[in-house]
Amino acid sequence: MKKLRTPLSVLLAALILLSGAVCFNASALDKAAWDTNWAENSAEISAAVTMTPASNDSDRYISWYSAAGSGAVTVKNADGSAFGTFDAQAVATPQGDYRLVSYISGLEAGKTYSYTCASGEWTSETYTIDAYGTDSFTAVYVSDIHVSHDDNNADSIRDNAYTLGETLEVAQAKAAANGTTLELILSGGDQASEGMRTEYVGVAANSFMKSIPFAPCIGNHDRKSVDYRYFNAIQYGTVNMAVKSYVGTDYYFVKGDVLFLVMDSNNISMGDHEKLVKKAVNENPDVKWRVAIFHHDLYSGRKPNRESENKWLRLMWAPLADKYGFDLCLLGHSHYYTISNVLYNNEPVATVENNATITDPNGTIYMVTGSINRPRGAEDEIGLRESDIGHAVLTQEKIYNLIDFSEDSIVLKSYTVESDECIGAITIKKTTNEGGHSYTTPAQWYYPLVKVISAIAGIINNIGRYYDNTQLGFDIPLFEGIFG
Repeated sequence: MKKLRTPLSVLLAALILLSGAVCFNASALDKAAWDTNWAENSAEISAAVTMTPASNDSDRYISWYSAAGSGAVTVKNADGSAFGTFDAQAVATPQGDYRLVSYISGLEAGKTYSYTCASGEWTSETYTIDAYGTDSFTAVYVSDIHVSHDDNNADSIRDNAYTLGETLEVAQAKAAANGTTLELILSGGDQASEGMRTEYVGVAANSFMKSIPFAPCIGNHDRKSVDYRYFNAIQYGTVNMAVKSYVGTDYYFVKGDVLFLVMDSNNISMGDHEKLVKKAVNENPDVKWRVAIFHHDLYSGRKPNRESENKWLRLMWAPLADKYGFDLCLLGHSHYYTISNVLYNNEPVATVENNATITDPNGTIYMVTGSINRPRGAEDEIGLRESDIGHAVLTQEKIYNLIDFSEDSIVLKSYTVESDECIGAITIKKTTNEGGHSYTTPAQWYYPLVKVISAIAGIINNIGRYYDNTQLGFDIPLFEGIFG
């Protein structure tokens, strides 16, 4: 078994003040206070309590690390009376302990609850659950968070974790200034740089991850080790895939009138991705908006040697978006902020300028955001597919994106933490559930061949990743390592 690297610093508890418990709210901490609490609250932060979405707003998943193999979440009503106790399922980790996962169900729309996690002799601080239950809501989208272990800097995880918490704090304040509330955190992958558990614990160190559902997808850096498999122990909205990554898979959920399709673009077996999308769409035919989230950029900024990879990715992913009428795809990987034109069959069919309003687009808009801890500067070698891109911004400032979802529109506004300026905005409107989508793809004639080739390539890719992980010392069953 691999001996895991551990930073010299211990992990901060991001705690909130609720029901008389004296806790620290990470969103209210300045950097000095964050550093102090990081050194003093190792037990709470090491547990990495995290809330993730379930199938709808009445349900949540809450997970944490535990030395004990059993535990439960106790939920209370706002008046302190008992709501329920929800036993956790245990997933054994390579470190010899467990990731416990509790499924919380039956929350009543519009109500606020409190909860604690307990396992063995440990009990968490008290956190909140808001059961929003409205069709209109605001989400924040970030990507390439890159909480990073550094052998030469014992404080790197602490500092990167603070940067994420600061970004979410600013996003929450901006949403409040706009008259809305953050109800969902979406992440486009590369939460960690080396895929290490200590990095994911840093991701979960802020209070937002414990009280706002966090929906991440898998980035290429998340596959550098195996720990993402346990950190994001999603158990819902999946399908049986012939080929998938060892660390995780696709999932979907509905919030309001939006179907979110969170997919692993490291897995290039497109037949398996289509299986999930088809199931999700068939189960939710009346949901108006379809939003896909996956890591790899398809059209915008990249280093020149990545274009061959992106040509292949476009060949695979664009027909899926065309066939199932994705309204918006949220991407990362290139760390280059771009908003595409409306694209159909890998070609622009309508121009999208900054601050544009697009009604019933016959195609998909692809949006890429920058990195939280590894912003890309102008000195990097980056090229654009100019005909595909409507708006682009290259900045070393931290970008967050507020997305307002309602029955009639998706309004996306992007800001930087440092300047507080809106660097990009679009509005997508649909007059019917279908909008302008034709739900066909000109690629249908060759797409069956693409699915066969991509499945074979996915297996080969997984063999390479299996070898890398076994070289790191992880004991992975051969079949699981290759087929997920």
